[in-house]
Amino acid sequence: MNTMRTFIGGISDMFKDSTTGTGLDAVSQAPVSARVAENLVDAGLTPATTKDVAESFAFVVGHAPDELEMLDVEAFLLDFDWLQ
Repeated sequence: MNTMRTFIGGISDMFKDSTTGTGLDAVSQAPVSARVAENLVDAGLTPATTKDVAESFAFVVGHAPDELEMLDVEAFLLDFDWLQ
C-alpha cells in the first residue's frame, strides 16, 4: 500500500511541478546528433559525407554547426558506420 502511495505521489508531483500542467515538459528532447542522424537516414544519405552532415545539421537545428557540434554528430554517426 505504501509503495502504491509513493508511486501515485510521484506522478502527482510531476504534474504539479509541470509548467504546462500536462507533464509533457518532463519528456526530454532527443539529442541533436540523433535528430541529424534520423534526418540523414530519412533522406537516404547514409553513409553521409561531411557536407551532408553539415547541411542536415543546419536543417534540423536552424544554424550551421560549429566545430564541436560537428565533431559530436560525426562521432555519433561513426558509431553506426554512417560516415564516409
